[in-house]
Amino acid sequence: MLGHLVTLVSLLGTAACGAVNFRTFDSTAYTNTSIGYGSSNINWIPNYVCSPLVEGGALPTAPQWQAIVLEWNVYPGYPLVLDCENVYLTSASTADRNLEVMKTLQTWAADVLPKDQIIGWYGLSGNTATSLYGHYRSLIANHSNHAFFPSAYTFSSSLSSWNTSLNTVIAKIKSIDSSLPVWPFVWPQYHNSPYSFYPVDLWQSQLQVLTGNEDVDGFVIWGGKNHQVCGDSCQAVAGKQPWLNATRTYLKALYGVYGGTPKRNGAQLFTGA
Repeated sequence: MLGHLVTLVSLLGTAACGAVNFRTFDSTAYTNTSIGYGSSNINWIPNYVCSPLVEGGALPTAPQWQAIVLEWNVYPGYPLVLDCENVYLTSASTADRNLEVMKTLQTWAADVLPKDQIIGWYGLSGNTATSLYGHYRSLIANHSNHAFFPSAYTFSSSLSSWNTSLNTVIAKIKSIDSSLPVWPFVWPQYHNSPYSFYPVDLWQSQLQVLTGNEDVDGFVIWGGKNHQVCGDSCQAVAGKQPWLNATRTYLKALYGVYGGTPKRNGAQLFTGA
């Protein structure tokens, strides 16, 4: 614990405490578990749905894709994240085709979504070669209501290594387009087998680092949506793991929930039906 605290002090900058909204999105699906405490809704089409449809440069039909978009766009008006991990911009040999696939899916999605709804791509920023940044800019120009959703998942117990990876992908994003929101995906489980929940002090430190990073506009908490990395035994205990109470305590202080003084703006407020 002390080691994480020492590292955390060295990593935290001065948080931007102005009027800019700092969003915390709840993209979890753990059994009987909801974060609440000012967290916002978000929509997500998972890789296991999208990737088979575009395998080898293929495309679904427009009606087929739009039906999928409407099925998964549970919260109209909130951002939609497209997770299609086999159309990344990692190679010049496939970049042109992959770009056209993403543009097409993006356009078809926008046609059935509320006007100005944000659409973004999970993990694409960290999987775009430097020489192909222009392709990403072209994708953004195709639908300018865009945001970046890089992966900030955890592979080890080192806060420093995690933060280095985060800042590396943020640097890529700033080179692509520094004007758009950056909402990294975080996950309270290790991103390697057996996908166990990692120590809560590491999770708490990561939340603090994200809050103090002036290049981050919030983050997305993911988990529980893939049975391969959180099966029945995992689901049974996920909501009892200390990450949940730690997250709620963090959000309570961040947004001034239940009468406190907010440190940041951006909490989702219930305004009635």
